[in-house]
Amino acid sequence: MFGNVVRCRLFLTLCLLFSSGASAQDFFKKANEFYDQGKFKDAVPFYRAAIREGQYEPFAWFNLGNTLVQLGKNNIAMVAYRRTTELMPDFVKAWILLGDIYYLSGDPGFAIASYNRALELGEESDHIHFALAECYLKGRDFALAQKHFEKAIYLNPDRMDAWFGLAEVYEKLGDYEFAIKTLNNALQLTASAGPEVNYTIAYYYASMDSTQKAINAMEDGLLMDPDNTQARRYLAQMYLKAEAPWMAIFTLEEGFRHKKNLPELYVDLGQIYFEQHRYDEALEQYIGAWKMGYSQGRIGAENIANTWFNAGDEERANSIYKRILEKK
Repeated sequence: MFGNVVRCRLFLTLCLLFSSGASAQDFFKKANEFYDQGKFKDAVPFYRAAIREGQYEPFAWFNLGNTLVQLGKNNIAMVAYRRTTELMPDFVKAWILLGDIYYLSGDPGFAIASYNRALELGEESDHIHFALAECYLKGRDFALAQKHFEKAIYLNPDRMDAWFGLAEVYEKLGDYEFAIKTLNNALQLTASAGPEVNYTIAYYYASMDSTQKAINAMEDGLLMDPDNTQARRYLAQMYLKAEAPWMAIFTLEEGFRHKKNLPELYVDLGQIYFEQHRYDEALEQYIGAWKMGYSQGRIGAENIANTWFNAGDEERANSIYKRILEKK
């Protein structure tokens, strides 16, 4: 009911403006007022009215495009931006936003044409070069992707997604050493580099079977991000691969200091103890996870009970089954 009242008021406002001989300026001004107030849906008919009046047509098309983007209607916004560029071929901002819409709609070819037009008009920004690099990367044109990622970094060294993009180019080419070098440069040259950089470097080292270097990179990341449980579990697995189970145990136990009630840590630790035939210690970890309602904890505890049962110690096995049932 309230929405109908609002629509009626808008319609009446439009009618009054038309009947009073309102100019394009009046419609354009009213539309901008609605836009500034965040009333994007209300702004649309007034921008369309300004377009029909003609005087502010290019700018009304452009602002209409912005309004439609705010309303999540990118396909219609694309039409508005295209119309803007037809009426004002040198309007850089319209070309950039048109490129953004094309890219978001999965059409990198048209996006590239729009962004390149903005460059031809003299616009230089890390946004344009990053967007072009992403388009070329998607099309597997790695040379041009590299060129534009590097330009984006030159214009904005703190743009971490450009550093990651450049590293990804080298990864796609199978050159993990240059990917690692790129991210190490990011660590040295930008203050915005976070633990994700170290984790990605660790991934590249792991892909090269450089386990110890991967471990070192993961440790560096966890120094900045000690609450990251997934990274900690991954580091523990790398220690196991390096045949250093004691360090895997230490890594997981350190996790308890930061995230005390995460059953995944208990299960991982229980699995290490189980593989070392330290069944009593493994059981306590599994039961700890099971008490939290984590089904993998129950499965681990049952495996220990089954191990004792198969070894002929039914009494111990039955006591474990009872603990599982009672969650004690």
